[in-house]
Amino acid sequence: MGYGHVRLLAGAGAEERREAFARDEEVLVDAARQLDPGRLRAVVAHWRHAVDPEGALDDANACHARRRLHASVTYEGMVALDGELDPEGGATLLTALDAVQPGGPQAGDGRTPAQRRADALVELARRALDTGEFPDHGGERPHLTVRVDLATLRRQPASPAGELEPTGPVCAETARRLACDAGVSRVVTAGDSQPLDVGRRTRVVPPAMRRALVWRDRGCRFSGCDRPPAWSDAHHLVHWADGGATSLDNLVLLCRRHHRAIHETGHRLRGVPVRPP
Repeated sequence: MGYGHVRLLAGAGAEERREAFARDEEVLVDAARQLDPGRLRAVVAHWRHAVDPEGALDDANACHARRRLHASVTYEGMVALDGELDPEGGATLLTALDAVQPGGPQAGDGRTPAQRRADALVELARRALDTGEFPDHGGERPHLTVRVDLATLRRQPASPAGELEPTGPVCAETARRLACDAGVSRVVTAGDSQPLDVGRRTRVVPPAMRRALVWRDRGCRFSGCDRPPAWSDAHHLVHWADGGATSLDNLVLLCRRHHRAIHETGHRLRGVPVRPP
């Protein structure tokens, strides 16, 4: 037995369960010899529920009270997460993460398990925002907001970085990717900060065109990827900021991971055929 086994048995034999533990100690120790700590934890939990149901309820309430989640922006612009969830909350999160990444990694997927879980958590948040069911904030539905100069979208020299709320500056390619399939509001300014005119927000890819694109592509068009349309963005083969048309001939569906690969890591789409209906 290792330290994990001994710690579980010591917790089971606490003062309020001393008599029950003395009665069942031989059975529990035998289980500890045969099981790994994870499975032994389940056995001990079942035993505690049987011999001390009120204590088990107290423990459950104590776990619930310890739930926490810290999320903070680092100096590098990353968002650091740290926290604990009670068993019910944790099971809910793990079930949702598994639902977003079914079947394990695809062929050619070089992400680590931790990276896949991080992407799955972001996808859950993105899809929740896309439902439009959250309360309005400042008269608008919550959404990702990027402030970016047209010169940056056009990759003009010495153009400023985009600004992603609330994490800060993002590179031009990230701004271009987010602008591929977004709502865009034109703001004309005098200098850097004085707005002169603010246009209405319009969708880069109108809903009707998005439906036609989904009907044609059926999901991510990156080779070997089977992610469905709900997990995909409309990607401009020639970006609209460079004069590319927002038309079916110039659009293709890409999942978030492969959309990023095209923009930020230098992958290229060549000769993308149209799938037959």
